[in-house]
Amino acid sequence: MENSSMEHSPVKIAGEVLRSLREAAGLTQAELAEKAYCSQSLISGLERGTKTTSKKTIVLIDDAVAAKGLIVKIWPVTESGWQSPETLADIEAKATVINDWDERLVPGLLQTPDYARAVMRAGLPRANDDEIADAMKTRIDRQSVFAKANPPLGWFVLGQSVLYRPFGGRDVMRDQLIRIEEAASQPRFTIQVMRLSSIEHPGSRGPLRVMEFSDNSPIWYTEGSSSGRMTEVKDEVASAMADFNLIRASALSPAESIKLVRKVRKARYE
Repeated sequence: MENSSMEHSPVKIAGEVLRSLREAAGLTQAELAEKAYCSQSLISGLERGTKTTSKKTIVLIDDAVAAKGLIVKIWPVTESGWQSPETLADIEAKATVINDWDERLVPGLLQTPDYARAVMRAGLPRANDDEIADAMKTRIDRQSVFAKANPPLGWFVLGQSVLYRPFGGRDVMRDQLIRIEEAASQPRFTIQVMRLSSIEHPGSRGPLRVMEFSDNSPIWYTEGSSSGRMTEVKDEVASAMADFNLIRASALSPAESIKLVRKVRKARYE
């Protein structure tokens, strides 16, 4: 499902500028890709606002279309505003580590379909059933990143209150907590729970995600109901990673966390 702010998002606008400059330079997407030493699919994604790339590639693209620094100058605006699910999925597919903190909901990459549907129904009360179904499928499809040959490490910290918010009802929450327990037993996942009584950490500032890569700079991403921010600016990413380190240091250990998840499941949802 498309967010109504998408049409005017910085990502979309920057993509439209890139397309206009490419066409003015008389280049096809394939020709521009060859000049900028990247793939045609990347150029297509950048123009559609569904992909992101490094500053190095943006400089090469700028040179290739003779933009005289214009694309380099405007591209930072894509670090704020709405980000498409396709953009997130593309970045997640390249990540080696996904660090995620949320005290509102189970992180999307751990959600069951029924839980995701219930969360979206609550958050998008005016959406129709088809829109909810499409959005849910897009979210669940992103989880395939953990099924590939070399999946990223997922390090998830969730607030204890998440365990008590019964999105979808008793049965849905039971299955969701079982999903968390099963994920925690797999070597590519580390899952921690932040006790309600733990307050000496920066997690109250909101959700936080830092994605790490083997061949690129880390990316910090944070989102709200209708906006978000994505950046690979070193100082900002380093600050975000320091916050995440404080958050996970303040949480229960992975073993204690899953004991708590299991305890809540048996006490409230069995």
